[in-house]
Amino acid sequence: MTLAGLGAGAQASDWSAELHEVALPLAQVELSFQPPDATAPGSAESAPAQVAQTTTRSDAYGRSGSRWWTFGGLYANDFDDAQDVNLHVAFSEFLADDLEFAVEAAGWYFDQPGGNTGGVSGSMVFRWHALHAEDYRWTLFGDAGIGLLGAFDDVPSGGTGFNFLPRLGGGLTWALNESVDGASRGPRLMVGVRWHHISNARIQGDDNNPGRDSVAGYVALTIPF
Repeated sequence: MTLAGLGAGAQASDWSAELHEVALPLAQVELSFQPPDATAPGSAESAPAQVAQTTTRSDAYGRSGSRWWTFGGLYANDFDDAQDVNLHVAFSEFLADDLEFAVEAAGWYFDQPGGNTGGVSGSMVFRWHALHAEDYRWTLFGDAGIGLLGAFDDVPSGGTGFNFLPRLGGGLTWALNESVDGASRGPRLMVGVRWHHISNARIQGDDNNPGRDSVAGYVALTIPF
């Protein structure tokens, strides 16, 4: 073997040793790399499931996000000489657990001195179910609201056809079927009593605002939407 051959062999051995030194760390890096867990929180694959979970609307009564239709009737008496009757429908949603917001439309009949008449109204109501069973099979609530009334004649007589309808009262709801998975989801009965006021807030002066205060009782059927 010539000296040139020995030199070439030594150079090849040196290059092999250097490549081995470089390849070993690269292999260690490759072995230490783990692909992301598709089911881990925060991964792209898990994002749709997380969004679906946070946007699911509750269908249980009293729980945030649940929505309800209510159909009912009301009778009011001022214990003097006037009686008011209505049929109403309302749509409501629980803005938070126990706190319900409703919009209500009603048709009215007014039996009053000076001439009977009818009318229509639209109202908004906040209702707080302060006491309830754990599964909401029953609830006790207080509510407050305001509405606008358009009557076909003056209400009360000597007033105006346009009036405000403030209200304040309370009542209870009761589920008509058994709870499912510890939650009340079906139709329920609602009964309540409230202060019923009719007034135009003196928009045409004191002389044209007789106003009327009555005690009103109502009963309604509430069903999930």
